[in-house]
Amino acid sequence: MSLGIRAIAFLALAALALPRAHAIAATDGARTLTREHDPVVVPWRKLGGLPVRDTTHLRLYRVAAGRLEPIRFQFDPRDRHGDLVVDAAGDLELKDDDELVFMARDAGERARTDLFGGSDAALEIELADPRDQGRAWAYLLAYREPQPPLDLAPYVSFDLASRQAESDFYRVAYAPKRNFFTGIEVLGAAGGNAANLLHQTRMHGSPTFSLLLADLTLDFTEQSSVVEIDGVRQGPVRAVRRVRLSVDLGPLFPDLPSGIAYTYHYRSSYWTPTRVKFPWIMLETLRDFRFESVFDFKAEALPLRYFDAWHPEGVVLSDRTPVELRTTEDHEWWAHGGATGTLLHAFVIPEKWRQWGIVRGTVVRSARESGGEGAESDEPRFAAGYTLLHMTQLKEAGSYDLMMASVVLPKGYAPGAESGPMAMLQSPLAVEVRRVR
Repeated sequence: MSLGIRAIAFLALAALALPRAHAIAATDGARTLTREHDPVVVPWRKLGGLPVRDTTHLRLYRVAAGRLEPIRFQFDPRDRHGDLVVDAAGDLELKDDDELVFMARDAGERARTDLFGGSDAALEIELADPRDQGRAWAYLLAYREPQPPLDLAPYVSFDLASRQAESDFYRVAYAPKRNFFTGIEVLGAAGGNAANLLHQTRMHGSPTFSLLLADLTLDFTEQSSVVEIDGVRQGPVRAVRRVRLSVDLGPLFPDLPSGIAYTYHYRSSYWTPTRVKFPWIMLETLRDFRFESVFDFKAEALPLRYFDAWHPEGVVLSDRTPVELRTTEDHEWWAHGGATGTLLHAFVIPEKWRQWGIVRGTVVRSARESGGEGAESDEPRFAAGYTLLHMTQLKEAGSYDLMMASVVLPKGYAPGAESGPMAMLQSPLAVEVRRVR
């Protein structure tokens, strides 16, 4: 039973999609790629055409107006289990599973081969959008001697003391020793006013199991997730927070270990992937399941508008417009926007789940200030987020990859603005690597 409880407690997380390679046709060399949010992650085994593995001898460039320009990049190590090593040195002797990371928005034009003088070897990394075949290129050059440090500020940083991640687009703050946010701010460069729009993120789950002759219902909230920060890896492109998680279900239960969780912070987005395991005993005994994960908005952040594919014009959240909306259609994304800025939130679940009838519903709540005597409801007055429906239709035991991602929309939301973020999650860029020197 503990395995089932542990899996249920982290259903609001998901899987990170990596670019995959296939053949890409040549173009005239102009950059036509329009993807703004996508990170590019390339395992070193695909870059093995270079004669060196020491990262101090490697630099990444793009071509702009016919000239090479350095761009931000980093190499992150992974151990033999595939886990990212957060406490490794910044400079590495690369192994096959280590990975090069840069942003697709930084790739440029296609280079002429005469631009690589002074380097010992060069790789061309070609990116293609599978939707419209837009293309861009970056160039990884190897040198005989170590190169000077890159003089470009990191896109994002993480401060362990304040538990805050910050880029020029956003700032988020984590709760101490728990796995939820206590602050989200969209900064001026991304169209926000730098005001914290959150009280906090909240989660509530209630699985019911049939055990022997009785049913047992367990309740867990965001306060049930106990976090110990394992470390943070920071580089020019991303900051990765790694934590050890356990689940606290109260004095009658021991803390249940739940393994390792990562959050990947990029300039305009942050992602939390996870792999959860559902043992067969859980499928046999699960009789009911209720789950809700919401953003508890501050009244000072209002008015806000909630958007999804069924509400492209938006649903107003304010004191003047009470709303209680619960959707039962499957929602891949929802967004909120206002003077505090605009964020899109996506929840990726396995395609099998959708085929079995499992649904990502949403909940939207906007309530007037309560009056009169009596205790106020524990529910937040202004909130939006996901519900997970029909989990009893899970048909196969095993491990499943899930992910939640949040993306800043600097131009606000209009119908179609979800296209780029969802393409990043559902149609990863194709990547081809070739030796050009």
